[in-house]
Amino acid sequence: MSQPLTRQALFSYALPALPLAVPTVAIYILLPTYYVEEVVLPLFITGLLLMLARLSDVITDPLIGRWLDFASPRQFKATLVTGGLICIPSLALLIHPLASAPGLSLLFGALFLYLGWTLVQVPYITWLSHLSDSSLERTRAVSLREGFALLGLLVSATVPLLVLAGLSSTQMLQVMALITLLPGGWFIFRLLTRLPGPQPGENLSQGHWRDLIKNSPAMRLVAAWFTNGIANGIPAVLFPLYITSVLGLEATTRPVFILIYFIAACCALPIWLKLSKQLDKVLLWQVAMLIAIAAFLPAAWLGPGDTYWFVLICVITGAALGADLALPHAIQAEVTDWDRFRYRRRQTGLLFAVWNAATKLALALAAVVALGLLELAGFEPELAAPAMALGLIYALIPSVLKGVAIMMLWQFPLKSRHHKVIMYRLTQRSERSSNNDLQIKPVASDQSAAGRV
Repeated sequence: MSQPLTRQALFSYALPALPLAVPTVAIYILLPTYYVEEVVLPLFITGLLLMLARLSDVITDPLIGRWLDFASPRQFKATLVTGGLICIPSLALLIHPLASAPGLSLLFGALFLYLGWTLVQVPYITWLSHLSDSSLERTRAVSLREGFALLGLLVSATVPLLVLAGLSSTQMLQVMALITLLPGGWFIFRLLTRLPGPQPGENLSQGHWRDLIKNSPAMRLVAAWFTNGIANGIPAVLFPLYITSVLGLEATTRPVFILIYFIAACCALPIWLKLSKQLDKVLLWQVAMLIAIAAFLPAAWLGPGDTYWFVLICVITGAALGADLALPHAIQAEVTDWDRFRYRRRQTGLLFAVWNAATKLALALAAVVALGLLELAGFEPELAAPAMALGLIYALIPSVLKGVAIMMLWQFPLKSRHHKVIMYRLTQRSERSSNNDLQIKPVASDQSAAGRV
């Protein structure tokens, strides 16, 4: 549909992002520290187990994406519900690990949580491509979705402040789980009942796995997305240790900086949305990553007494995060349209699943790289030299990786103006197919437009 999305459709789609984002800080930032400091698992073992659990997503995400490409609307929605049901016991196991086998609790709890999350997340993000044919409407939808996700992250960042009221880490994680499950169930129910399930496309061939390699824009985008994901994941894992060991602050101050970071992202998100209406999305994303590098790199050399400088870094990098959250998802939807136009094949779900798997793999590698390098450096909170190594790993490596991601997107072939032409051609093709009730091969102008991209 090419009409402007109604307010009800936008909010029905976007609202589930809020509760789904609540566990993010707990899973990616607090959970590794929780298992190292309170469950007393070694740094490297914690990172390794999380990476092993994440590796399963490399297999399950594409399989689920392929399934969704040919699923009926009812099956599409049932997949999402099944994932939510799997997440409930998995969260319980992670929060209350078995005393006799904490490592296995972390491994299997994370393994099934990631599986359940995939069954929820892949249908949810794939739904974006079916909401509208308009890039602007998709950007509106994804910006509202990521805006609610940021509100969820703010809630997630605020809950740790409950430790100041005397709650234990376990109780804090329990609160996060309840905030996720109760509103999440209601918002997902609204999504499933108020929006029609995505319809499998007609007159499209079934693409092969190897065909993904032929999609040059998709491969370049996923490579940049993956590299930038590692760059974002390393500081997320090391953040709690950085606050206490490098800046010399109390552990209770950690949530304050997380809150500042996500508030800045919330405030900046509408600005990136407005700019995306006038400027190319890929260029904007590159500019945002460049701003993040310039602001974050000095964090490698901060120390005790530099708290205000770190607050400024949190504000600027948080603003850049707003672009990270909204723009790549809209670009991904445009790339799936290009794939459908150029190759006449149905693999929107598969493409989104591959990007989702790349996100998870990046975070897994970030955990094992960050914690592994820290252990190799002989990190001890009371030693100055290893604390300096922590600062370098925390800020220098991510800055270099973001620079690599920027270079990967250099002269990206699919521009916003190309997408408008592609959607026009797809509309023409669909109308011809409907009128003639048979599959029409692309006309010469279609092939020419696709070839230029």
